[in-house]
Amino acid sequence: MSLFESFKFMDRGWDVRALENQSLRSMFVWLLLDLFMLGMLTSMMIFELVHLHRFDWSGAMLLPVFILAAVRFSRLIYRHLGR
Repeated sequence: MSLFESFKFMDRGWDVRALENQSLRSMFVWLLLDLFMLGMLTSMMIFELVHLHRFDWSGAMLLPVFILAAVRFSRLIYRHLGR
């Protein structure tokens, strides 16, 4: 392997590196789990806001984490199923 080939190996995309250690099927299972957790967190926040008239900011900080992971995994799965 020459010097430039090693740089090309290191300059791969995040999706290629992510699929080195996990299969597409396991990423799909993680996406389903992530979407379930996102739905549960959203419904709990809506319930607390409507019925208890309070808002938990610590739960709201988890929303972007679940949303970003779901968007990244769904784009990765869609891209690799289209090949």
